[in-house]
Amino acid sequence: MKIYVNEQYEIIGLDKEVVGYKQIFETEQTRSDLFGSLCDACIYGYKYEPQYELLFNEDGSNARDKKTGEFLYKLDEEGNKIFNGYICYPFVDYKTLMLIQKQYEDSQKQVQKLSAQIAYLQMINDVTAEV
Repeated sequence: MKIYVNEQYEIIGLDKEVVGYKQIFETEQTRSDLFGSLCDACIYGYKYEPQYELLFNEDGSNARDKKTGEFLYKLDEEGNKIFNGYICYPFVDYKTLMLIQKQYEDSQKQVQKLSAQIAYLQMINDVTAEV
């Protein structure tokens, strides 16, 4: 699966190329592995970003740059951050995402119900129509 993200690593698309994406991540995981049955609107409330090994102070706290306050990372022999994997997490409030998911599921049920009604009406009236 391909995951398209913007500059803040917010997911803006899956599998289909998106205009304005910053980066593509390819993963062996499937959509259902990562997101279960979440709808696209919920998935777009998630971030997918690389993680790197952090440096720690002697007291166990995270080491930070004294000027910028940003985290410091362990570096390999070539001076690159040591890659630790990817993290996928919601950046939108989880309750909000679950409300969106519920609305999506309710609308899907309504579509199924209306499709069944159309099919029934077509059958009893012997009419064909495009759905």
